[in-house]
Amino acid sequence: MSRRAMFSSRLERRRQVRRFARLVAATVFAIGMVLVAVVAVQGFDFLDVADANRLPLGVAVLGAIGAVFVLSVLAYATVRLFSRIE
Repeated sequence: MSRRAMFSSRLERRRQVRRFARLVAATVFAIGMVLVAVVAVQGFDFLDVADANRLPLGVAVLGAIGAVFVLSVLAYATVRLFSRIE
């Protein structure tokens, strides 16, 4: 087996791991955004009935979106980390 073939298979494995890590991160982000949207819509509907201030819920929604983003980055990093363990 040539050295070039070994390097190519290793490079291809890294590419596959990166693709899988991106897929996991995108899935976590998409599911998280759907959950945030569902809860936000329910919360805003509830606040409409109560005629309450929407600002605290808006801040909470922005915080939840940030948390979902952080979780998706952590999922990406975790997949990459566990792929290095052999």
